[in-house]
Amino acid sequence: MKKILIFILMLSVSFSLVACTTDGNDASSGEANENLRMGYITMDLGNPYFVRLVDGMEEKAEELNIELSIHDGENEVEPQIRAMENLITQQVDAIILSANDSQALNAMVKEAQNACIRVIAANGPVEEPDAFIGSIEYDNGFQAGEIAGEYIAEHLNGEAKVAILQLSTIPAALERAQGQREGLLSLAPNAQIVGEPNASTREGGLSAIETLLQTHPDLNVVLGVNDDSVLGAYQAMKAAGKEGEDIALVGFDAIEEALLKVKEGGIYRGTIDIAPFESGKVIIETAAKVVEKGPIEELIEFPVTKVTEENVDEFLD
Repeated sequence: MKKILIFILMLSVSFSLVACTTDGNDASSGEANENLRMGYITMDLGNPYFVRLVDGMEEKAEELNIELSIHDGENEVEPQIRAMENLITQQVDAIILSANDSQALNAMVKEAQNACIRVIAANGPVEEPDAFIGSIEYDNGFQAGEIAGEYIAEHLNGEAKVAILQLSTIPAALERAQGQREGLLSLAPNAQIVGEPNASTREGGLSAIETLLQTHPDLNVVLGVNDDSVLGAYQAMKAAGKEGEDIALVGFDAIEEALLKVKEGGIYRGTIDIAPFESGKVIIETAAKVVEKGPIEELIEFPVTKVTEENVDEFLD
């Protein structure tokens, strides 16, 4: 009886695998692109980085005749779970996911794959995706930390009170924060990190720095998980009258508003460019390739560049 049960289970798995390769999800040629349907679940469309990323994705999807739907994660887990459920029900060919909470979404990723839907992780990892497009977040954060550390060493006699705005629900964001911390201290070992609050939105960055300034009125350097949160910090510092040479803010993402602040030559000293428009196009190209040819194990990296007042013009249209 036991042998019969094992045989039935193996047969079920076999049928499942056959179904995944004959339903059209494993497209055998580029001619199938016109029939592909994909859904992209963002972290938060309130973040200008993701708006620009979606612009690049939509341009490439149109070029490849791919039907692409966009779903706002609203910086929460529940909207992303609902979007996953809807896309599984629709039996799309691929789901592209920028997970707000990797752990909370792993079960939905598995459910989608069991329904023969390819899952491509972008920006943040999940367990066993069919492809992961992102970057080595520690290295990226280290570069941002170096911008701040170099400024502290050259302009602040190597000493500063520092805050790092992080996003603790996403492992990749924590790796970025660790890189920021260690990159800064590699060039300014006497700097003191006085706070690392969670803040990934403009409102969050504003509130976090307003609060920190009450207990650390000499706070003068801020790094953040993204430009949006650091732009909030910028508002808080300006409102507190902190806009001199002893202030340095360093963001991440190189959104246009941050680039313009860097160009002004004020307290926004730098950011990190990860080319969201071009990255969006790479995501769609990769998703189409995965649907056509199967999973890709290697990390597909976004291009990353330090941006300061010296080279900011190269990144402005």
